[in-house]
Amino acid sequence: MPSLQLLQLTERGRGLLASRRRTLAVVSGALVAGGALAYARSGRGQRRRGRPEAANDGDDALARNGERLGHNGTDGRLSGTTKRRKSALKSLHFLAAILLKKIGPNGTRYLLGLMLTAVLRTAVGHRLAKVQGFLFKAAFLRRVPTFTRLIIENLILCFLQSAVYQTSKYLTGSLNLRFKKILTDLVHADYFQNMVYYKISHVDHRISNPEQRIASDIPKFCSELSELVQDDLAAVAEGLIYTWRLCSYASPKYMLWILGYILVAGGAIRNFSPAFGKMKSTEQHLEGEYRQLHSRLRTHAESVAFYGGEKREEYHIMHRFRALVGHLKHVLHENWWFGMIQDFFLKYFGATVAVVLIIEPFFSGDLRPDSSTLGRADMLSNLRYHTSVIIALFQSLGTLSISSRRLNILSGYADRIRELLDVSRELSGVRDRSLNHSSSVGNYISEANHIEFSGVKVVTPAGNVLVDDLTLRVETGSNLLITGPNGSGKSSLFRVLGGLWPLVSGHIVKPGVGSDLNKEIFYVPQRPYTAVGTLREQLIYPLTADQETEPLSYDGMVDLLKNVDLEYLLERYPLDKEVNWGDELSLGEQQRLGMARLFYHKPKFAILDECTSAVTIDMEERFCKKVRAMGTSCITISHRPALVAFHNIVLSLDGEGGWDVQHRRDDSSFYTEESELTSLETERKSDALTVQRAFMNRAKSNASLRSKDSYSTKVIATSPKLETGQTVRTPVIPHLQCSPRPLPLRAAAMLKILVPKLLDKQGGQLLAVALLIFSRTVISDRIASLNGWFLQYLLLSEEPHIKFCLIYLIFRDYCEVCLGAG
Repeated sequence: MPSLQLLQLTERGRGLLASRRRTLAVVSGALVAGGALAYARSGRGQRRRGRPEAANDGDDALARNGERLGHNGTDGRLSGTTKRRKSALKSLHFLAAILLKKIGPNGTRYLLGLMLTAVLRTAVGHRLAKVQGFLFKAAFLRRVPTFTRLIIENLILCFLQSAVYQTSKYLTGSLNLRFKKILTDLVHADYFQNMVYYKISHVDHRISNPEQRIASDIPKFCSELSELVQDDLAAVAEGLIYTWRLCSYASPKYMLWILGYILVAGGAIRNFSPAFGKMKSTEQHLEGEYRQLHSRLRTHAESVAFYGGEKREEYHIMHRFRALVGHLKHVLHENWWFGMIQDFFLKYFGATVAVVLIIEPFFSGDLRPDSSTLGRADMLSNLRYHTSVIIALFQSLGTLSISSRRLNILSGYADRIRELLDVSRELSGVRDRSLNHSSSVGNYISEANHIEFSGVKVVTPAGNVLVDDLTLRVETGSNLLITGPNGSGKSSLFRVLGGLWPLVSGHIVKPGVGSDLNKEIFYVPQRPYTAVGTLREQLIYPLTADQETEPLSYDGMVDLLKNVDLEYLLERYPLDKEVNWGDELSLGEQQRLGMARLFYHKPKFAILDECTSAVTIDMEERFCKKVRAMGTSCITISHRPALVAFHNIVLSLDGEGGWDVQHRRDDSSFYTEESELTSLETERKSDALTVQRAFMNRAKSNASLRSKDSYSTKVIATSPKLETGQTVRTPVIPHLQCSPRPLPLRAAAMLKILVPKLLDKQGGQLLAVALLIFSRTVISDRIASLNGWFLQYLLLSEEPHIKFCLIYLIFRDYCEVCLGAG
């Protein structure tokens, strides 16, 4: 009969089993206290920051937070550019409520699976501990058949434990993916509405690097949260089962000792805990800025190389990198001293306390053995099982106690994600929140056959007025040319027309539905956007194959490309090959591809923002004639006076709010319709007037020069023919080749490099690390020897020696935690 069952037959065992109510009360109290430990700590941190409002899930909470973010505080506590920071813990509760609400049937199955695997892991681990205790007894009594049977059972249980553990990891990964999908879909729902992806970076400016929060913060948050759920579920299951077992075969006081130590140690650790959430949020912010600079350099690498500006770019990148490294050094320092305190209480000194709790029942408790051989064998079996129970309880309660630190780190991610959600929701529904300096709001009137500006004011996000009280009407069939010096607001007028910038005052009448650009108004910029994909996908962009009303055939592609002299692309690239066209095509080819895209869509109005600046004059004329033949009205920005002949309205901007409109008469002359602004003549207005006169004068003389320019272009473009048999030789760069050297020579070469490095700072740090590792190994070996002495003295019942070993072990723990922190 097992020793634990023999214990139940003794008088002391029967007395213990008779007190069921007290045992159950202790178990319940331990579970409630252990489960509420993390919540109590996080709640205290929440009270330090002030009592927040109750977190509500759903769309109402998002809307309310959007209003709070949009409010510019004027109560004396906040400056005009500072937003009131929400509680990080409240953001964590908010995101957790959303995840639980949207988790769905699959996510629910993953959570239930994690609960089941947690129970199975604990049950298998409990049985494994008992089997290993029986192995000690069988080995001591030299019972070979029993030992063999227990070894086989041990192997089976180890396999089951591995299978359950891997299943738990699989469910955790699946839950992580589910969380990631929920939050990503939630962010994208507003991020791709109403051009929020543009406004959040180019208009609002409250959030820098939104891609860092979407592509980095959300995955890290979901991964940490799913692992926290897994660890806490396993800790709760172990705490429940092992608390019940400890109180069943021993006194409940041992559970109270463990719980008391965890509470005291956790309270001490909580008082020394740094603001990990704030540090993690700052780290992600600095990392995003550093990554953005590298991405910016990659995008503009050619321009930087032409200017030779690598030193300037290196300076900016290294400045951000040094800021990131400085913060990481601060984080390392905080983790160093806090880790030393935490490891001492929860790991090393906690192990010593565990040793005391393991040994004490065998001296004066219920597991004290007799002097017989069977009694010593039972003691070994009970000692092995009791050790597993105590260690499992320490680990489970320790896991719950450090959950507050992990929640603190998670709150750093949660605060950044919720801020992105709030700002995206605000920008997707409110247009003029970023321009809070203006009290008036304009409106859009859609479903018209013309474009009309009535009392429109164009204001930059910084508050600069570019165009004031613009009144202009462009009928179908008319063509508008916009001129003016750089920065006068030519492209900004299109941003307001397309809804990228808020309409501060006045109203705009336009075709289509909605405030943004649509299929009735097509925009062709100076550098057209070229997505990664096939050639056909470039021509029909932004449509997809599923959105085409009339699918573009191969013959249609040939006609479109011939109109812009790009038919050679059909021979150069297979039709089904996905290409990064931005890297393959020159600027002129990209502009011609943008023209072909316009010919495919055939809109009522085309916005041409210097879209022919990199093509020849002949191509520009062909393009204008083709657009006129399609019946498309053009609103054009260009610095080429030749385009005046293709437009009957010219709008001139001066960049200070002033403007004037010129209409073509039947005799091809223009008459001026000036704005009502009568401000003083300034240097910038003089520049605008000079540009306007140059357009008018050069437009008259451009026709005579056009043929000459075309002929010169043809001559320059002619390539010399190679003679028959002549080939172009390219230089051959030889590849360096060497045979592999023997291992001793390679080791000697490596030592030749490493030995001088040992004398500098990095070499000293390397030697210090090696010394720390060696010292920790020696101390760990000494602690293992002490554990052996404990068992020896326990068998001999020599209590004074055990007390000496405990004192010595505490000193060793202190040394090891110092070396581990170092």
